[in-house]
Amino acid sequence: MVNQTSVDSSDSRAKILEAARIEFAEKGFDGARVDSIARRANLNKALIYYYFKSKDELLEELLRVFLEERKLGRDSIPRDGQNKDLPHRLAQFDVDFLFQRRDVLRIALMEDLKSSKDGIPGPGTLLKHWLEGLGQSREAYSKEGYGFRYTPRVMAAMYFFHMMPTMAFCTMGETLAKAIGIEPSVLREEFLKLVGEINTQQFHSVFGQSCTDSQPEVSLPGIVPRPPSETMVRVFQAFRPDELYSAEKVEAILSEIADPPGELFAKLVEFRQLKMDGRGRFRWVGQGSESVANVRPPQEHLKTSPEQRAKLVAKHMPNGRLEAFPIKEKARLALIEHISELFHNDRTYSEKQVDEILKKVVDDHTKARRYLIDYQYLHRKPDGSQYWTWDHQTP
Repeated sequence: MVNQTSVDSSDSRAKILEAARIEFAEKGFDGARVDSIARRANLNKALIYYYFKSKDELLEELLRVFLEERKLGRDSIPRDGQNKDLPHRLAQFDVDFLFQRRDVLRIALMEDLKSSKDGIPGPGTLLKHWLEGLGQSREAYSKEGYGFRYTPRVMAAMYFFHMMPTMAFCTMGETLAKAIGIEPSVLREEFLKLVGEINTQQFHSVFGQSCTDSQPEVSLPGIVPRPPSETMVRVFQAFRPDELYSAEKVEAILSEIADPPGELFAKLVEFRQLKMDGRGRFRWVGQGSESVANVRPPQEHLKTSPEQRAKLVAKHMPNGRLEAFPIKEKARLALIEHISELFHNDRTYSEKQVDEILKKVVDDHTKARRYLIDYQYLHRKPDGSQYWTWDHQTP
């Protein structure tokens, strides 16, 4: 038989916390009153003090529940074999979770601002919660192949370029959307794209570089500092930027570093430190220092002038659709270059998305996709799970 006292106790606590959430959100912590919380909960004021000794303890419990729900939610994110981008999946979760609880988030941020006066994050603050979860967070990333160290540079990037912007969007995004007259969902999608771009830009230059950075890790509770990765240091010393290597040569180089070299080879390709061209050769990118400004457009020697290309497009695609590719390579390349402009350099695509775009303008979309890869207007991962344009920043 269920203990009725236990049920009533749980129900009363839940009512008190919900009433406190509304009261704190409307009036702030300092303006909130226990009398008002009791009226909102339709409970006796004395009952509130039975469960919570003070208004401070009530706020602390409210924030504890909020932070625990976030932690459990992040831990339960399914590991999707088709979508291995863990940073983006976590960002999507945080945006949805924090936006739905933006009233509590605002309260939590106010408490963080108060505690910042002393320079020591107090219990129940977002900063303390974030610091305490860094060890578990790194473990989760490591299981999916993302290795990094908590150097000062990484800490600055994680807090000020990842965590803080997300909290700012969740607390102020709806206000901005209304002010500029767009749907919040539209702003959310644009924000997530920007998050993806930041992840892309910092993947090697911040997080990847920390593996070879000589700076020691910051001292954090529960985290055993890691020295720079000797393996990655040797890898970076073994390859020359922008030099082309055959698969056999890469394997030979890596066999001097790791035995067997296959897993390390696969990781370097997966994380785009080794980029494969259309002929199966590999170019070393390393820290992601490659700049779009320094990347030469593909097939420059076969390029046509804008006027010539326009004539060829008008001839072979009079209705905006290509029925068959011409035999002459120069004409074929002009059409491929024209079709490649359907893809944007600020995002990546799945193979399904590539095909959906090509089916709208080409009868033989499979051949078009192959030409785009062969002529290097599109690049892709070895398993075909991700495609990007030739002038896209290293994903």
